Amino acid sequence: MESPTGIPEGTTFPPELERLGIAPGAKIDIRELDTMGKGHNFHVFLYFEEDLARDSTLREDLQEYSDVPDLERPFIRLDAFLRFATESDPLFTRRLDELPLVVEVVAYGELGTREGKLVPYVKGVMPFLDELTMEDTVGIS
Repeated sequence: MESPTGIPEGTTFPPELERLGIAPGAKIDIRELDTMGKGHNFHVFLYFEEDLARDSTLREDLQEYSDVPDLERPFIRLDAFLRFATESDPLFTRRLDELPLVVEVVAYGELGTREGKLVPYVKGVMPFLDELTMEDTVGIS
């Protein structure tokens, strides 16, 4: 699988991420993964469909869903998901203390920006949620 920069998306992670415990198959609380992404300058894309997360690249998914609003896609940036969930349910953070949401790390890649910079990203999936929508996840209708 290739990213737009020609750097393959896959299960090989940079050593600095592996030292943090971010490697294929790692299961990490979404709050911890969000904090790591912000602290180490990488984006996290959260997938709600396991097959999509494993069988396509982020670039392919961004192209395929380019005309679909972000909140209606089967994947979203983790920071946007957390912002949406917290705005939709002020008790969301407290609920995460009671029932943590765990992301399984699937892949690593880099995307090129309009400015020509490379932005590293991690793809993750919550396998137990692949039948649910984001609305079900945050408890809104």
